[in-house]
Amino acid sequence: QPTDPAVLAQLLVHTPSVQDILPNLKWCQSTYAGVDPLFKTPASGGLTLPLPFTLTRFAGVFGPPIAEWCIAQIIAHERRFDLMRRDQERQEWVGSKEVLEYRYLSDLTISILGCGDIGLCIARAAKAFGMKTVGYSTTPKPNEPALDESVTDLTAALQAGDYVVSVLPSTAGTRNLLTLEKFQVANSTNGGKSPVFVNVGRGDVTDSPTIVAALDANHISAAILDVFEEEPLPASNPLWKHPKVTLSPHVSGLTRAQDVPNLVVDQYGRYTNGKPLQYVVNWDKSY
Repeated sequence: QPTDPAVLAQLLVHTPSVQDILPNLKWCQSTYAGVDPLFKTPASGGLTLPLPFTLTRFAGVFGPPIAEWCIAQIIAHERRFDLMRRDQERQEWVGSKEVLEYRYLSDLTISILGCGDIGLCIARAAKAFGMKTVGYSTTPKPNEPALDESVTDLTAALQAGDYVVSVLPSTAGTRNLLTLEKFQVANSTNGGKSPVFVNVGRGDVTDSPTIVAALDANHISAAILDVFEEEPLPASNPLWKHPKVTLSPHVSGLTRAQDVPNLVVDQYGRYTNGKPLQYVVNWDKSY
């Protein structure tokens, strides 16, 4: 049964037990990549886990569009497309000298926090432009061709990158992971590169006050954000007007209508033929 995890969570939490309302459910296919609504604690109105059925995420399709978004933002930031547009509007030939001062991507390192399907797709796209790729994950991936270096030390990843891209899911272990103290190690005075921070994972890996403070202290030199701890982002949020912030409304990887039935049909074929399902949610890891 394909469904939105938020709908499923609300349905299940208001029933005495899963068996009462869905007694024959063996497998549920989510139509979303994130399944964090299911992992709220019982104290906050959530569910008691694990649930007595297999849940599979909607995945395998978001990597390419999110990778495109990341590379587009990196190029736009390095080449200062914003200033080129301003110069064009003013009819000024090289009115902004910054457009003459850019770095080649092949001279830069990208650190990717979270090396699942999406993270590795970003790594492959970055390598196509000659970037060095460093991947951070709790489990090392020493033989992954997309990564030049695999690390399990967050500090090492934060200090290595000219760009730090978070693709981390929302779990008990990742929520508020990137504190101001964590960003501080990335400062160029502390052995890092004061990188550009990019977030296309989940907004609650950090928060807006932390990002603003990290920018103002030059722990990070800019922030390019597609996800936030509160969405829609309130008009009063300081990120809107911060000169070092570029933001978009959670659109880096949109679900196309044709992708949902394609995945469901493939998964159903696997299920009925006794083959392993893809993208199975691990109740212990919360993703």
